[in-house]
Amino acid sequence: MNIEITQAPRIEDAKALEQAMRNFEVSVFPGLPDESEDIRFYGFAKQESGQIIGGIKACIFWNGIEVELLWVDSEYRRRGIASRLITEAEKMAIQHGAVVSYLKTVMAREFYERMGYSVYGVLEDRPIGSVLYHMKKKLVSVSNP
Repeated sequence: MNIEITQAPRIEDAKALEQAMRNFEVSVFPGLPDESEDIRFYGFAKQESGQIIGGIKACIFWNGIEVELLWVDSEYRRRGIASRLITEAEKMAIQHGAVVSYLKTVMAREFYERMGYSVYGVLEDRPIGSVLYHMKKKLVSVSNP
């Protein structure tokens, strides 16, 4: 056996690894949607001039939404813009079958807690001297058989 760590894998090796993982996922969760069905989207808060003063980037997949980025210009914070952006993203996610939302944050834990999120994981020193919080929010109640 040979272990190879590389930043430039052969394309066929990368595809083989990803396909092997996909085969495993489907063996555990039959009917799991393929990555091609992921819904990636952005939301923007803009001034009349078109200048972006805030935005959100997220992806809906596997009955959940991952909030990848939420930002509001410092001049416009504390005006409800971030709350509106995340609320609209959650509404869209629910319309597409999401039952949970999750994200990572270093500096906005309190904001997300006010939005109904709770911490489910903590990673210290990412970046060094900080704490990275993994947070989640149940969007829709689901009864498991």
